[in-house]
Amino acid sequence: MTERTDSRNSNPDCGGCATSAMIGMILCRIVVPAWLLAGAIFKLAELNPNLLPPPVQDTSNWIGGLLGQDPVAWLDFSMRTIIGVEIMLAGIMFFVPKLARLVAGSVLTLFVIILVTLMIQGYDADKGLSSLLSGQCGCFGSAGPPPSVMLLIDGLLLAGVLVFRPRRALTATGIGFPAIIGSALVGFAVAFLVPDRVVANTTEGGMTQDSNTTEVILDEQGWPLPPAQLEGFYFPQFGEWPGRKLSDIPFAHLLPRPLPEAFNEGEWLVIYYRADCEHCQEMFLTYLSDPVLETPTLAVGLPDYVPEAALEFLCTACEITELPGTPPEYVIQTPVVVRMKDGVVTATVDGSADEIEIENCITGNITE
Repeated sequence: MTERTDSRNSNPDCGGCATSAMIGMILCRIVVPAWLLAGAIFKLAELNPNLLPPPVQDTSNWIGGLLGQDPVAWLDFSMRTIIGVEIMLAGIMFFVPKLARLVAGSVLTLFVIILVTLMIQGYDADKGLSSLLSGQCGCFGSAGPPPSVMLLIDGLLLAGVLVFRPRRALTATGIGFPAIIGSALVGFAVAFLVPDRVVANTTEGGMTQDSNTTEVILDEQGWPLPPAQLEGFYFPQFGEWPGRKLSDIPFAHLLPRPLPEAFNEGEWLVIYYRADCEHCQEMFLTYLSDPVLETPTLAVGLPDYVPEAALEFLCTACEITELPGTPPEYVIQTPVVVRMKDGVVTATVDGSADEIEIENCITGNITE
């Protein structure tokens, strides 16, 4: 009888193959899923849509618009869906060996594409290459590393997954399909059962609605007082404001009291800005840095900014206030300029508008 020899044992490089396969197994079934799961947990803990990379957030908003969905509800749904998918994929890599390498490679490739896109979008010609090394991707919460660091890590992990191939499973375990279903059920259950964040409004002065009654309390100018309970995030649709009284818009109710005198009379500008927003600072310097302003202006600071990156505020003639937070978080592309007359909004622009649109809104050069 001819003795059969295992070719793997006769291969002089078998030791190296085994080591390579072991590295591949550790990467695809332990390191990458743990990395993915950690990011999902951080996002779930904060439930902050601002932590979604802008390319992902823009894509989500575009899909929601096509489907005619409420933007706020859709953004929350999208964020939780992404978290659920990440938990599901981590479970598949843990429990389904035959799919681990394929899933790991696909996920890391997608992450690398998103991060490269994010860095390109954040490139500032004035700052040069240094602008590529800053910013926030939200991959690990608000305190996570910048996109450049995440790209380096994800790129190295992807290279490892491509180079080191885990040994193919010799026999089917029989748990593949049940493991996929189980991972999906656990992932989406965790993502959607975690309750929304609700926080008490601790605005200085304590002027808020009474949370124990449904009666709407008005201030001396006829505005509803700020709510006693704040949502975890706000995603105001400024494009829907023109033609409405500002006092009828729920997001505007967050403005701390008292409001400026004669706020409901004549022309007013309300500008939402962040202290670390260079675009905002440039706008204030260009149009609103005079000691006397042609149009009274209320500058409303958004508190979800990086304190270390705060810039000099250049509107000395502005009335200044700040929204409560954080939380809540504000899904707003600053600066936002709201123009109103006799309390009614006549025009709005946000940070996505070009310079001409911002100038026209500030100066009142509005065409019907």
